[in-house]
Order: sequence, then C-alpha cells, then structure tokens
Amino acid sequence: MMLVRPHLFAALCVLTLCSAAPVDARNLGQDDSLGRAAATDVVVFDVLKVRPLQRGEVATCRVYGRAIKAERGARFKPRQSVRLTVPCAAQGAGSSDSTPKWIDREALVRSAHGRAFLASDGALIAYELYDLD
Repeated sequence: MMLVRPHLFAALCVLTLCSAAPVDARNLGQDDSLGRAAATDVVVFDVLKVRPLQRGEVATCRVYGRAIKAERGARFKPRQSVRLTVPCAAQGAGSSDSTPKWIDREALVRSAHGRAFLASDGALIAYELYDLD
C-alpha cells in the first residue's frame, strides 16, 4: 500500500475532480481562453449600430453588424447580417461577475469592428472590440 501525504492527497483529489467535470463554455469568463476555444462559431464583423435595450448602469445592448469573415463555424458568411445581445454597462459601473463579461457601453458604441465567440446554441461566450475612435 502506498502512503500519500495529506496535502498531496487533497491536491490529487482536486485535480481528479476538476478533470472529470464537464466544461460548459457559457460558464467561463470572457478572458478565459478555454471558453473561447470551446466556441462553435467565431465571427468578425463591422459594427453598424449599437442600441441599449435597458436603462441603468448595467444592462444589455443590441449590436447590429455585417460579417467580414467567419473564423470558425458555419453560422456566418461574409456580408451576412449579425445581430447580438451583448452585456454592457456605463463606464465606472464596477466589476463584472456575469458571463460573458459586460463591455463598457461607450466603448461598444465607438467600436468599428467586433469579434464574437458563440456556443452551438448561439449564446454569446465572449466579445471583443476593435478600432475605437
């Protein structure tokens, strides 16, 4: 019988439990590379319009755009319309515990391009902004 020190045994148990747990990409944060890697579809697009759907510091915004290219998946083709609901917040609203992380509303409005990482059901996993004026 092999003897294992208590702290090593606890670490081994944690590693075993973590490796056995299924990964749900929607439960991973925006900065989490595993969530981005799990995305079924990744689309880069021109942002045409951003419209807040709710008032308040933290809300959601509807982002309308036109696809430039699909980096992954078959959901989007070049020049296809893109419509996403993105968590957004007023500048200085504090940290985001939501998944995906919310985006600064003013920066979202100023962005010219976006990249969206989507799950197989179309749920947003992560969102990136580009070309801020």
